[in-house]
Amino acid sequence: MGFDITSILEFRPPNHVCPACRGLFNKINTDYRPDPMIHRCPLCEVQFIVDDYPETDDFADDFTLAIDDYFSRGGWTIDHGDLLAHATVLAEIIERSKGEGVRRQPWRTMRTFFEVISRARYFVHFSTWGISHVMIGALKMASMRVPVYGFASNVEAGARAQLTEYPDEAPQLTAHVIPSTEGVYDAPHQKILIIDGLVAFKGSTNLTTSGVRRADRGLDISEVVTDFAQVTELNNKYFAPVWRRIAAPKDDKVVVWRHPFC
Repeated sequence: MGFDITSILEFRPPNHVCPACRGLFNKINTDYRPDPMIHRCPLCEVQFIVDDYPETDDFADDFTLAIDDYFSRGGWTIDHGDLLAHATVLAEIIERSKGEGVRRQPWRTMRTFFEVISRARYFVHFSTWGISHVMIGALKMASMRVPVYGFASNVEAGARAQLTEYPDEAPQLTAHVIPSTEGVYDAPHQKILIIDGLVAFKGSTNLTTSGVRRADRGLDISEVVTDFAQVTELNNKYFAPVWRRIAAPKDDKVVVWRHPFC
């Protein structure tokens, strides 16, 4: 099989994350007409602002910084410096999970989840209808290395407590539990697991022990998505709008970087 090396140039997954909606994108929307210019998220249209620095000569150089620089300083840029190597690791895991070849068996869905989550380098996003303590533990472990954001509906009391009542245990885990008062028809029902904007799991499988094991028996659907464009679409269509509504429903501006002396 041949391989056109110029196709590598088309491998440009999103390198920005919106602080308000957690949407993924490459280019910030900028209106150059006003002074100062106005920068917005291309998805939720929140305005990105900088909590500026003291106006002293010591910080004169900072006036030359572009919005992309502030995104990087604030931690909202995905550093794809070793992208191909990282993507290769994730691709190898997905291929091995299929169990193709002599004397190889497909992995159980739970193992595939754990293997991919444990390799997260940039972030994890999740949404689910119900969640088990096992999955909460896996997400908390991942949050020791990368930010983990997610929301869950139909969560029993014990799992709710583990997700929301012990923030000091996993400072990089930000989870929202949808109140039962929203009703079954208004609460989010999507089941998505997104890792680094490169791999996603979608389908009818809840992030519960029973749900994941039903998928192994063909009683639930869990599909792996490895096309980064499709992963981006899943995130921006089914995760980001709900996250915006839950986490920052009324914000029309968001600080992407705050000077330490402000």
